[in-house]
Amino acid sequence: MDYSALRHCTELRDAHIVEAVSSSEEMEALLARFVEIAGPGKGAPVILAALARLGTTACDWIDGELRIEISGDSTQTKIAVSSSLGAGFREKCFADTVLRVPHEEFSRLLARAPKLIEPLQVAEKGSRIVLTAPQEVRATSLPPPMVEIDAASLIIVPPQGVPRDLERDAPRAKDPASEPKIVLRPRVKAEGEQKK
Repeated sequence: MDYSALRHCTELRDAHIVEAVSSSEEMEALLARFVEIAGPGKGAPVILAALARLGTTACDWIDGELRIEISGDSTQTKIAVSSSLGAGFREKCFADTVLRVPHEEFSRLLARAPKLIEPLQVAEKGSRIVLTAPQEVRATSLPPPMVEIDAASLIIVPPQGVPRDLERDAPRAKDPASEPKIVLRPRVKAEGEQKK
């Protein structure tokens, strides 16, 4: 997948995450894009949603326990991902990532949205956060379902108009393309409802 289309961290979607979890190269490519676009207050901690999916059955290229270490200070955050090889040995899953984002942003997101990183377990100590998923958890945890809003469910609400006598500028010609559009859906009668 071409992650260069992501211009803001908050544009990360399920399709990007599903592709990124398919291999270490894809995950590295997504993280590399976040290095380019991340900055303070720009939603970079949403990358945890992609990293959390590594702890589910969606990821079949990591063996053993998954461990994600997030450390940093007021200017940057380092993310290191490894897996357990047994006997105390660990192997890096891909290169460490350093984002120009304060560590506090990650800590704050974990406190406000703990479901974002399920099934990972959290241990936080000072400026270090450790997220883990034992092999048994990874082998039995299904990834969260992909949710998308059907376009037919959306209703476009027109903006509130300003009365003409309150306008400061002279009236302008209306551009038909800029007119608000209202989508109307036919009402379905409830069972047993009488026809009027």
